[in-house]
Amino acid sequence: MAQTEASDSITTSELDELVVEAQMQSATPASTTYTPTGRQKNASQNAIDLLRQMAITQIKIDPVNEVVKDNAGSEVAIFINYLAASREEMEGLRTQDVKRVDYLEFPTDPRFRGAQRVINIIVQEYAYGGYTKLTTNENVLTGFSSRNNIFSKFSYKKMTYDLYVGANNSNNHHMGSNVAGHYSLKDADGRDYDLIRTETLGGSHYKQNEYPVTIRATYASEKIQIRNTLGYTHSSIPVYDQQGALTYLPRDAQNYTYSRSNPNRSNSLSYQGSFFFSLPKQFSIDFSPRFDYTHSNDYLTYSASNAPEIVRNARENAYYYRVDANLRKRIGRQHSVMLGINGGAYVNRLNYSGSVSYYDRFHNTFVSGILGYNFQSQNVRVYADAGVCREESDINGITNSDIYPFVHLSGQYSPNSRNSLSAFFQFAASSPEINEKVSDVLQDNEYMYVTGNPLLENCRHITLNLSYTWMPSNSFSLSAFNNFFEMIDRQILTYNQFNGDSALIRTYINDGNYIHDDLGVAANCKFFDGKLQLYVSPTQSFYRSTGVYDKSYNPLKVWAQATYYLNNFYFQAYYQTPDKLMFSSEPQIYKSRNYHSLTVGWSNSDWNIRIMAANFFNKGWKGADIITATPLYTEYRENIGTSYHPRINVTATYTFSYGKKVQRGNEVGQQSGASSAILK
Repeated sequence: MAQTEASDSITTSELDELVVEAQMQSATPASTTYTPTGRQKNASQNAIDLLRQMAITQIKIDPVNEVVKDNAGSEVAIFINYLAASREEMEGLRTQDVKRVDYLEFPTDPRFRGAQRVINIIVQEYAYGGYTKLTTNENVLTGFSSRNNIFSKFSYKKMTYDLYVGANNSNNHHMGSNVAGHYSLKDADGRDYDLIRTETLGGSHYKQNEYPVTIRATYASEKIQIRNTLGYTHSSIPVYDQQGALTYLPRDAQNYTYSRSNPNRSNSLSYQGSFFFSLPKQFSIDFSPRFDYTHSNDYLTYSASNAPEIVRNARENAYYYRVDANLRKRIGRQHSVMLGINGGAYVNRLNYSGSVSYYDRFHNTFVSGILGYNFQSQNVRVYADAGVCREESDINGITNSDIYPFVHLSGQYSPNSRNSLSAFFQFAASSPEINEKVSDVLQDNEYMYVTGNPLLENCRHITLNLSYTWMPSNSFSLSAFNNFFEMIDRQILTYNQFNGDSALIRTYINDGNYIHDDLGVAANCKFFDGKLQLYVSPTQSFYRSTGVYDKSYNPLKVWAQATYYLNNFYFQAYYQTPDKLMFSSEPQIYKSRNYHSLTVGWSNSDWNIRIMAANFFNKGWKGADIITATPLYTEYRENIGTSYHPRINVTATYTFSYGKKVQRGNEVGQQSGASSAILK
């Protein structure tokens, strides 16, 4: 009875409020998953912009060309719902429909086409309906620069149809370079002498027009995914003129003038297919054909007041085709094996006329086979594959072939959703570009000729990556990384005396090793319930080149970004130190100017309008300095352009939907053409 009375006398007390916070970022052995906030999605104009707003610590976005790269500077492949997406495709994405963003390192899913690092944007899919998105992008203070496009999507049951039409136009008077070249030559008596030839840009005019059109049809069910994409692009540079002063020291102090004109146009047609089937007994097959064709006309005229005119007209038909096929078998819950094969070819038919005449036939084929194994448990993932590739080139009847093995090993360890450690090793080969292997000899100026090397060989390379990601809460994430890359007996530009030692000729050879190592950290902090977001990433790079170009270079680079959200408004500040690089295939050091910007925007569910002021502390039109150093030729080049000049950018998007249950995502965009072999 006493116990009952005591129980009855207990009074209730007020409990503290219990707040359950969703986990917005988490790690597994397979991927790191990020869920964008409503503020981030509302402030974003497209998929690339969403990644910028999210400030994911494993990637960086180039502010000039908006290419997504990893912390080592390598491009990251972008996919939407496991299907490859171009940069233009993602411009049509309505970011409010994004459910999550996965970052994957060395994924084994064959739908990722063997990409080493992937951003896979998962977008909400609907039953049927459609939407149309209009985008306009205008720059002020740098001449005329306009990019406009229309994207439209319509879905019915399991079919989705996409249409993309764009118009990109620019017109400015600030494009070219100032060049001071130091030539080591011989005179008519065979005596050595040095010549300093200087081009000083006095004026220029550059116009560019591009009109892409792409259509796509996608069939998607639970076990079948089929996509066919057809694209056409007309691109032209009707005006690209430069003129200025030309001087020679010490041989001749008299001033001369030069002019250079290089208009061109091209028409490209491309087809890409993707066929994925989930088969019984845990088998799946992925088949992807691709075909690109480009017809180009390139006209170059160089005139100096003291030398004969150089005319170089090129007419080219370029073809590229490739087929990838992968068969995958899951064994239980933790194991899978993969068998893959791919092959294709580059074909170029090139006709030069003008000062010289050539008719070229280039053919480069490749075929490879690969066998892979994947193990994945709750905390550990290990992947290994090995294969053999055979390449053969035919440059005007000069043939060269190479058979080489390749190996990939990767491992990820995630003891919990807050921590992830990954490691990667690769041994493979790098193939020269077609225009590095051409046999033609073309004149560039009074003292310089250019050619390729048909016998240029593939070079082997080794990659070692180690990274650690820590996400203790939704308000903080940090990635630390070290990336090592070495090319062995790499392809590199070299200069030799030519034409009786009275000029130089530029070509490619296999020589020396190239080493690039990056050590850095990236951190993202959020304050005031995510309204303020700060991102910073310092990276120390180490470059080393051996052989004919014996050089070391160790630059430090820093990226920083701050974003603040206030209701429907957003404000963003960005700063990047000058980009500093040592190229692998050219004996050059590249240093751009710093890039900085302030952005103010307003958005709702349909409209997104922003104004950005960029590079307002920079003066002049200089974009970058490039220093070339070889035994017979050194050069200082000052690139002139609009990328780092002060400018104001105005961008607006408007999206309207129709029907019921709109399916959005996987936007179609401009398709690329085949690679060109025209020497530049």
